[in-house]
Amino acid sequence: MRIQQLSGGFANQVFQYVFMRYGELSDPKQDWYLDDSDFYINKKYNGYELEKVFGVKPKLLSRCYEAAKWDSMIEQKKNGKSIPQILKDDGNDIIMYADNDDYKKDNAFDGEVYRMLPEGGFYPDIVKIDKPIVYYHGDWVEKNWFDSYREQMLEELRFPEIKSKQALKYKDMILKGMSVGMHIRRGDFVKMGIQLGADYYFNALKDLSEHFKNFTVYVFSDDLYWCNQHVNQLGLNFAHKIEYISGNMGNESYVDLQLMSMCKVVIMANSAFSFLAGLMDTRLEYFIDPWTGEWGK
Repeated sequence: MRIQQLSGGFANQVFQYVFMRYGELSDPKQDWYLDDSDFYINKKYNGYELEKVFGVKPKLLSRCYEAAKWDSMIEQKKNGKSIPQILKDDGNDIIMYADNDDYKKDNAFDGEVYRMLPEGGFYPDIVKIDKPIVYYHGDWVEKNWFDSYREQMLEELRFPEIKSKQALKYKDMILKGMSVGMHIRRGDFVKMGIQLGADYYFNALKDLSEHFKNFTVYVFSDDLYWCNQHVNQLGLNFAHKIEYISGNMGNESYVDLQLMSMCKVVIMANSAFSFLAGLMDTRLEYFIDPWTGEWGK
């Protein structure tokens, strides 16, 4: 039995799903489950979105147990005990592989833990561990989990048809011209002090202007007002035209990612959201790596 943590916002859920599917496709004889217990406790973001957006039907851990047993596990989790710890205390032979140190507070476990370093790396051997139960904690934001079965992933992760008139207008514009999707994440990143500086975007657009003429920048951000107030600092003056993408809120927030994945160039933030857009983009000609500032394809 293999269990992958499921938590966070839309992009994190997709990367966790991709990792789980990599494991399933690499070893079809092994049973994999997504631990959806977090959504029974934390009411953050837009909740569990995989089935709503893509129509996929992964095996959820909540559906693996009878209702009374699952309710008991949720009560224990509310009182501070993690799902892997509950399974261990029930007498199961279980170990954990962790992609990051968040497991110490989100999935505290006194059993055997293997911490993957560097965080976000590609470790294909970890899905083939000879143990009765392996719990995987992390988002596994790394392109090779996706690219190893790219066609399969793209087939399963098909966005629904866009219905909003405003979003359809953006889609038409993006597909017709030289479109540059630029993701600027602020909000919680500013509070944590990990937001990218304006110079990263300025340098990316300056470089882009030396390769292409008459391109339109589509700005995707959780703080469009700030972006509009810092046009020159962000280098948006290098663009022939600027479009600020708005209107995709709440349960429709994923449409921003859907539109970004249609652009010919993606200037990514240091965020799973735009990284996923680049991976799912079948029209992508270039992307700008936020960790190196380098161009890639």
